[in-house]
Amino acid sequence: MSQRVTIAVPEPLFARLQPVKQRFNISAVCQEALEMAITIEELKVQAAEDENLVQRLQTEKKVLLNKVRQEGFELGIRSSAKLSYKDFRHFERVQSLATALDEDVLDYLFSYLDQKDCPEQARQLDADFAYLLQVDPMSRITFAQGWLDGVLSVWQTIKTQVENPQ
Repeated sequence: MSQRVTIAVPEPLFARLQPVKQRFNISAVCQEALEMAITIEELKVQAAEDENLVQRLQTEKKVLLNKVRQEGFELGIRSSAKLSYKDFRHFERVQSLATALDEDVLDYLFSYLDQKDCPEQARQLDADFAYLLQVDPMSRITFAQGWLDGVLSVWQTIKTQVENPQ
């Protein structure tokens, strides 16, 4: 059983309809258009309601960026053995600038580690993880910030012994 619905159309559209209305079923065209519009809106609502998509994706992003930071932190610890006293002091001074890093920071970091003869195997990253660093600027920045935090955590551990030898 069908229900009747009256629609209003603007005058210019109504005028264009008059010469061609015998060539198609106006009711069928309106039904099809309504079906598509309703389906699209239902899909949008469903996607938003499915476990609250935005919130779930934000949580996944946060977890992923924490893993990126942790990987950078661990590399910072591993590569600290190659750093000089001057390097540690420099990184301690520029730590506050880490929030202003840009997406090219990873290139600079790996070039720096090359100069310090940090072994390539110490920088080996999982393929999926390395891909993420290639495609996501925020991940590169977070990784470098984690590296700096790792380096400075080593420095904080040994700083007193270095500065005040017995």
